[in-house]
Parts: sequence; structure tokens; C-alpha cells
Amino acid sequence: MDYRFAAGVLGVICLILAGFIVFGGTVHTEVVEFNNTVYPVEDLTVYYLYPLRCVDCDLHVQGECDYCTSYYDIRLMDLISQEVGTPVQFKVSDAVSKPAVMVMYEDKATLGDARTRYNIAHTICLLSGLEKSCQLFESELERVGSCVEGYGLGEDSIVYHTSSGNCPICESTDKVVDELEGLEYDDGVVYDVYTADHAVNKEILTDCLQAFDRTEYAPQLLCPATGKDLTGDFTLSEAREFADKCIEA
Repeated sequence: MDYRFAAGVLGVICLILAGFIVFGGTVHTEVVEFNNTVYPVEDLTVYYLYPLRCVDCDLHVQGECDYCTSYYDIRLMDLISQEVGTPVQFKVSDAVSKPAVMVMYEDKATLGDARTRYNIAHTICLLSGLEKSCQLFESELERVGSCVEGYGLGEDSIVYHTSSGNCPICESTDKVVDELEGLEYDDGVVYDVYTADHAVNKEILTDCLQAFDRTEYAPQLLCPATGKDLTGDFTLSEAREFADKCIEA
């Protein structure tokens, strides 16, 4: 696993929480809108974090508004809240460089992708098990299953997202996946792995797997059947365990 990635997420969460506590959510993280269209869920708090740099960015300056215009805005928070089944608070924060969803449930917290409502629902579902969020993401998995079939993948297939660009770790995981493809899952049945190179043929990622977390990172293994990923450096044992769970789902 990529522990540097996990440490980075934890660091951002701590920074945001510190902003809430020390500054009351008004300096580094400002409450812009509190949603009241659905009843709150006990011990569950969800924040849609919008980068401070995006508030007054200039669309005429190349790169200044990257990630600022292709996500949700404050006007859609009511709809998102209804779809995921819990209030989503829109916050402007300088702790994130692109929109993200922060979910706090009981004594746990996590930071997730916010590209689509399915990403948001997935993060909520994984941490809290909230039924409506889980159902929303499961409905997306049905579309994913049909989509990957168009790329020749079966229900037992996994996707290996690598990069022939600047990705030193990928050289190691490429070899691991080559080994995995030579192994048998069952008597006479080998692991079916579809390779998507971020620098060459990432269409399956953009067409089918947008609801999966962290698809801007490589390397990673993705399971279309469950929506789960194994991101960062991994061993053959870890890759095989991930593939087995995907097949058995």
C-alpha cells in the first residue's frame, strides 16, 4: 500500500479539523451553506470542501481555475444531500487544492474524491454504511459492469491502472501484475487483468470508472465489481489477495 498517500490524507484531515477547532470554521475553513433538506444522521457529518483559491479565480488565466469548474457548486448541495441521504455542508477551505468530501462518523474521519455524486456516496458508504449512499453507489456499479463489458472484461476481471510516464513505482508493480497474470485462481483459470496506461489508453478509466476513488493516481488495481481499489506500491501477495476478493464478490 502507498503509506505516503495515507499519511497525506491524514495530514489534510488533521489540518482541516484544526481549522474547525482553532478558528471556529471562519478563517481557514468557512461555512458557506448548511443543508436543511434532509434529516441529519446521528454521529455523521459530511463536508463538501471547495478550494479557497477557486472562489475568485480568473478563467482567463491558464491553469488558475483547474478543478474549480468541473465539480459541484453550492446550488447543487440540496440535491446531493437528498441523493446521498444526509446533509452535505458546503465549505470553502484553503486546506484542499481541489474539491473533496470529508466524512466524519463516530470516532473516524476520511477524505475522499468529490468528482461525482457517486464518489461522494462511496466515501460515505465506506465509512458509515449509510444505506442510501450505499444504494446510490451500487446503482453506479451496475453501469460500471455494463461499461467494462464493452472493453471485453468479464465479471471476474480486474483493471490495472499504470503509467508509462513519470511513475518509478509502476516499473515494480508492472512486474507484479505480469506475475499475477501467469497464476491460476482456480484449476485452469488464470487471473484476468486489463491494463490501462494513464499515458496511453486510459479510456476505460474515464468512460467506466469515474466513480472510483483516486483514479488520477497510479499504480492501482481496480475491481469493477466492488468499486474498491489497491493504490500505491503492492506485492504479489497483496495483488493476489485483492484479485481473489474481487472475484469472490
